[in-house]
Amino acid sequence: MATKEARQAADKPTAPQYTAAELANAAQKVFGVPQDVVTAALRMAGIKSATIEEAKKVVTAFAGKEVK
Repeated sequence: MATKEARQAADKPTAPQYTAAELANAAQKVFGVPQDVVTAALRMAGIKSATIEEAKKVVTAFAGKEVK
Protein backbone atom coordinates (compact mmCIF):
# COMPACT_ATOMS: atom_id res chain seq x y z
CA MET A 1 0.00 0.00 0.00
CA ALA A 2 1.36 3.42 -0.97
CA THR A 3 1.87 6.08 1.64
CA LYS A 4 -0.05 9.33 1.55
CA GLU A 5 3.09 11.23 0.54
CA ALA A 6 3.82 8.81 -2.31
CA ARG A 7 0.28 9.16 -3.64
CA GLN A 8 0.49 12.96 -3.48
CA ALA A 9 3.84 12.96 -5.28
CA ALA A 10 2.41 10.73 -7.98
CA ASP A 11 -0.55 13.09 -8.44
CA LYS A 12 1.66 16.16 -8.99
CA PRO A 13 2.22 16.99 -12.64
CA THR A 14 5.87 16.90 -13.59
CA ALA A 15 7.52 19.68 -15.53
CA PRO A 16 8.28 18.76 -19.12
CA GLN A 17 11.83 17.80 -20.04
CA TYR A 18 13.42 19.37 -23.11
CA THR A 19 16.52 18.24 -24.97
CA ALA A 20 19.60 20.44 -24.93
CA ALA A 21 18.98 21.26 -28.60
CA GLU A 22 15.41 22.38 -27.88
CA LEU A 23 16.58 24.56 -25.00
CA ALA A 24 19.34 26.08 -27.13
CA ASN A 25 16.91 26.83 -29.95
CA ALA A 26 14.72 28.78 -27.53
CA ALA A 27 17.68 30.49 -25.84
CA GLN A 28 16.90 34.12 -26.65
CA LYS A 29 13.19 33.85 -25.87
CA VAL A 30 13.42 31.72 -22.73
CA PHE A 31 16.78 32.67 -21.20
CA GLY A 32 17.57 36.03 -22.82
CA VAL A 33 21.01 34.89 -23.96
CA PRO A 34 22.47 33.78 -27.30
CA GLN A 35 22.06 30.16 -28.38
CA ASP A 36 25.77 29.41 -28.04
CA VAL A 37 25.71 30.39 -24.35
CA VAL A 38 22.99 27.84 -23.60
CA THR A 39 24.73 25.19 -25.71
CA ALA A 40 28.03 25.73 -23.88
CA ALA A 41 26.43 25.87 -20.43
CA LEU A 42 24.51 22.63 -20.88
CA ARG A 43 27.46 20.87 -22.50
CA MET A 44 29.83 21.91 -19.68
CA ALA A 45 27.30 20.65 -17.12
CA GLY A 46 26.84 17.37 -19.01
CA ILE A 47 23.10 17.94 -19.41
CA LYS A 48 21.34 16.23 -22.32
CA SER A 49 17.79 17.08 -21.17
CA ALA A 50 16.30 19.26 -18.45
CA THR A 51 13.29 21.25 -17.40
CA ILE A 52 13.31 24.97 -18.11
CA GLU A 53 13.88 25.75 -14.43
CA GLU A 54 16.84 23.36 -14.19
CA ALA A 55 18.34 24.79 -17.37
CA LYS A 56 17.85 28.38 -16.14
CA LYS A 57 19.93 27.63 -13.04
CA VAL A 58 22.74 26.15 -15.13
CA VAL A 59 22.68 28.92 -17.74
CA THR A 60 22.57 31.69 -15.13
CA ALA A 61 25.51 30.21 -13.24
CA PHE A 62 27.48 29.75 -16.47
CA ALA A 63 26.74 33.24 -17.78
CA GLY A 64 27.70 34.78 -14.43
CA LYS A 65 31.15 33.19 -14.30
CA GLU A 66 34.09 35.56 -14.47
CA VAL A 67 36.20 35.27 -17.59
CA LYS A 68 39.87 34.95 -16.71
